[in-house]
Amino acid sequence: MKDQPNKHHILHDISETFHTVSPSPIDVIPTKKKIGFVSAISLVIGSSIGAGIFIKNHEILNNVHGSIFLALLSWIIAIIGILALALALPEICSGIRNNNQGIIGWVRKFNNKLVYMSSKNFMTYLHLSIYYFIMPFYLVMTLQETFGFSIEWYWLIIISFAISSWFIWITGLSTKAANLQNWIVTIIKFLPIIFAAITGFIMVGIGKGTDNDWFTYQPVYDGHLPLFADHFPMLGILSSIPAIFFAFDGFYSTAGIQGVMKEPRKISMAMGIGMAIVSALDILISLSLILGTHSGKLSDLHVPTWLFKVANICVAIGILGIINGVSIYASHYYKDLILHNEIPFASRFKASFNMKIQTMGVLTSYVITIFWFLIFTIIGLHFMNTGHYDTIPGWGDKIYGNSYIQNLYSFADLIGNWNATLAFVVIMFAVIGVIRNRKTKKIKVTHSKYLMPGAIVSLIIIGTGILFVPIESIGNLIYIIGYYNGSIIPPAGVTDPHVTYIDVLGGCSQIIMLFIFLGIMFIPGIVRHVTDHRKGIDKISHKHY
Repeated sequence: MKDQPNKHHILHDISETFHTVSPSPIDVIPTKKKIGFVSAISLVIGSSIGAGIFIKNHEILNNVHGSIFLALLSWIIAIIGILALALALPEICSGIRNNNQGIIGWVRKFNNKLVYMSSKNFMTYLHLSIYYFIMPFYLVMTLQETFGFSIEWYWLIIISFAISSWFIWITGLSTKAANLQNWIVTIIKFLPIIFAAITGFIMVGIGKGTDNDWFTYQPVYDGHLPLFADHFPMLGILSSIPAIFFAFDGFYSTAGIQGVMKEPRKISMAMGIGMAIVSALDILISLSLILGTHSGKLSDLHVPTWLFKVANICVAIGILGIINGVSIYASHYYKDLILHNEIPFASRFKASFNMKIQTMGVLTSYVITIFWFLIFTIIGLHFMNTGHYDTIPGWGDKIYGNSYIQNLYSFADLIGNWNATLAFVVIMFAVIGVIRNRKTKKIKVTHSKYLMPGAIVSLIIIGTGILFVPIESIGNLIYIIGYYNGSIIPPAGVTDPHVTYIDVLGGCSQIIMLFIFLGIMFIPGIVRHVTDHRKGIDKISHKHY
């Protein structure tokens, strides 16, 4: 190897990983496609099911104040929206022959430049890094709830960064390792899934099930004041639907492996089947936990302690599957952006290093993740604790850690919710774009008779859920301020509001973080759009997609 690499060396390195299908070195696909159809389905399942169903089920039951019927109705409505989205995927995916950008590839193909750049900015510079930051937190948190130990904040950060680093590099550089890890984790995570799916029904059979009522919507505040969604059953359902989306968040990571599938055309079928399986499992688990416990929590099942611990350890391992799925997507996503010169700093440096483009993509992902790890740690340490992490459930007075740990966990919840919400916003952009394409016919696709009903139903349900998130946040802030200054009178039976300025700041922080995320997402895209418009560059080139 020569000391000074030139463009011929770079192209040679690219050719080691890809074979050229056109004269352009950009329009390339992997030479070895190692992910089969069944493995792709497994990735959909492994990337979504596991943490969300166990984390959010309690929240959903609280939103509807213990009504079994309303909790199940929330799940059913949300899942109808998810499965309707699956019906739109075949036509969306048919318009892209070799998609390594996942949902961003969909947006690029079917939307204008501003929408594409805004979506790309969100996914590239925010979304994936948030996953690497918060998912290891949930793994550590699950282990704390299993064994009841406290932890210092710096150990939490070190462990989380080590976990993410492993998956960014090992999964990113080896499709074989990624596939193997996915199968191992998926098999292990099915143990708590089976456990949760049947144990609740067993509890009902032996008379130890829940005392919740099927239809009664009875507000019980358990120490907290009623906020915006606590006053009407329908608002409780609307508040629950976005939480259920969090349980499905990550399924779209599989869309980015189309370029490394043995049969790329089957990507939409794999995603549809995977989403259907996840939906069935989530409904079964949710019903089991709602019938088997008062709270909807796995930890409240009346089973031997050792059995609960084994199940919870498997849940923690299952979270690794989510990180693994994200890493598979991230490596191919960043690599594709570099090939198309869409990450400025990476594009400028790629010709200066004699390294494979796959390695360059992984390195880019790692650098961005390190940056956000530092920023999120600094903000999270000084975030306002919401009070959810004062003590570890089931362990008496034991705490997760000092105030810094509680702040970090509260911050992870906040950015995780907004991250999942905005990811579904990006997906809705793609759905709207493919509907418009039916009229413009600019993109050649394979028409599906299920597109329009699937797209419309998904837009109504998912769109309503997305819009309700900021509405609820604003409504909650109004109530918190009202309780704080006395302009809103607490309901009968609640005499002491216990609302402090910390609660007000916590409510404000939710809105502030949303605007920060929206700024990162849209402002650079708007500036770039205006600049390109002045230069006469208004359209996206689709020739490589």
